[in-house]
This record gives sequence, C-alpha cells and structure tokens, in this order.
Amino acid sequence: MSGPAAASLSLVCPRCRQVLEANPQGRRCSRCALLYLEQDGILRLVAGRIGAPGFDPHYFDSLARVEKRHFWFVARREVIRDALRRAVPDLAERRLFDIGCGSGGLLEFLGASGVRLAGACDAYVESLEMVRRRVSVPLVLVDEGRLPPLGPDQSLLGLFDVLEHLDDDQGTLALLFSVLEPGGVLILTVPGHPFLFDEMDELAHHRRRYRLAELRGKLEVAGFEVRVLTHFMSPLVPLLVTLRWLGRWLFGRQHRPLDRRKQEFRLVPVLNDALRGLLALERLCLGRLTLPFGSSIVAVAARPGPARVSSDPPRAV
Repeated sequence: MSGPAAASLSLVCPRCRQVLEANPQGRRCSRCALLYLEQDGILRLVAGRIGAPGFDPHYFDSLARVEKRHFWFVARREVIRDALRRAVPDLAERRLFDIGCGSGGLLEFLGASGVRLAGACDAYVESLEMVRRRVSVPLVLVDEGRLPPLGPDQSLLGLFDVLEHLDDDQGTLALLFSVLEPGGVLILTVPGHPFLFDEMDELAHHRRRYRLAELRGKLEVAGFEVRVLTHFMSPLVPLLVTLRWLGRWLFGRQHRPLDRRKQEFRLVPVLNDALRGLLALERLCLGRLTLPFGSSIVAVAARPGPARVSSDPPRAV
C-alpha cells in the first residue's frame, strides 16, 4: 500500500468512522487510537463480521480460471467499460475504487482499458491475494456486513454484483452517496428480474434481484442522479428460465443446486462462442436504447454538483 496512490486513499475507521491517518505500519484512528496494520500489501481494516455471509470464497479459484473467456464475464466487463466511457465524460481524470473486487478480473480489464485505478476492497483475503497478483493498487480487507470504510471525496466508485449480497442495500447506497465528492460517480451492476430468483441465487447468497424501477428509486432516494440504467444479458433470460426449470423439475430435487452452479461455470466452446456473439450484438444496442429485460442491470449515477478539476494529467480511455 505504499506510494502516492495509497497515501491519497481516503479511508475511515470501521468502528467509529473517523478518517484514518497514514502510519508507517498502516493506518491509525485518531479518535479510538486503533492501529490497522498493512500485511503482505493488504491493509486489514477490520473490526469483526456482522450478519450472514455474502459469498463463498472457494468460488474465487473457479472465477479466476474461467472469467477471461466465459461469455458472461466477457460481456459484463465490456458493458461496464462502455457505460463508463459513455456516461462519464471526464473519466480520464478519475480513479476507480472497486468495492467487493472478487478475483480481480474486471479490475484488471478496466485498468488495461485505460481506466485509472484508485484501489479495491473485499471481505475475503483469498480475493485480495488474487487481485494483488493481477494489478498494482492499494488493497483493503474489510468486514462483511459493515458499511465500506471509505472516507470523503471519492471520485469514482464501482459496485459490481455486490449490492444484491447486502442486507441493507439502501443504507449502502446512502453511504456511497455521502462519500462521493460533488459530481462523483457510482457505477454498479446487479442481477435483474425477481421472478428469476431461485435456489441458484440462494446458493450465491443473493438477498434479492432487482427491477429497473426499484433500482432507480433506491438510487434517487439516496440522492443520486441516474445517468444510465438498463438491462443487459437479454438473450440469457429465456435460456435461464428454461435451464432453471429443467434443473428443478426434469432432474428432480436430487439434481443439487451446487451441481447446477458448477455447470454454469463450465466452458462449452460452441455454446460459449455463440453466446459471446449474441451479447456482442446486444452491446451495439445499449448505447442507443434502454433494454426492457435482461438477466443483469447496469447503472451509472452521480452525486449532483460540479466535477472536481483534477490536477493529474488526463489520459485517454
């Protein structure tokens, strides 16, 4: 966590929310005097988990193996990159902090695409150890169930398929709004269509799936101005309905959700290439219209106010 990027990262104490001060060993809270240590390049900003788990860390290995080629991960990262370029005109002047960075594949892709990176956090050491091997950014270990320990004046925040894992999604959006600078931007993805919620979502520790109007309402209640809000992955909806119905009924309850989960991570070359092609065609539509259905939703929302003028030299993205 050394260097100018780490020094400029605004973080707060997970216990009292006081802005933390830089320390040779990590970060120190001036209010409760606690020292949070950096170990092996990871700042351990933890006070203890609250509530039920949000993820199974043994999936990180599976994600790392397939995400560079699997149609779902390929399409999602390209949709996110396109949404940032389309909705954030001064993207080259911002740095993205990724909340819940997972195995780091998306963060690595965005960095390679020219998006400047501020850092990342996750609730699992397994995640951050993978991310450390992929990108060189400040990494923070945080608690499950607590609000992200981010300080004020954040420029660009990413929350990619994380909100559905949280018990208090509205409170999290309000917190993220409060730590963004005026003109600061939040980009997030969530699963769409509550009618698709089934044992697979329960296995993934999803609390919910979202409707477009519901997500817009929660963002606006938190104070955000919504710039982009659309479904994507629309070709997957009939496929998911069919496969999940077959998984539940054709194979009976003996066909365990865990087995079905493993099947979804499989790379079947012909099918994978066909779905990548369909989703590439869908991307051509996303800049022109809002799709009324799709298994995922992408949103870009901003805190009202003028954007900060950066002193950093701009870079093309």
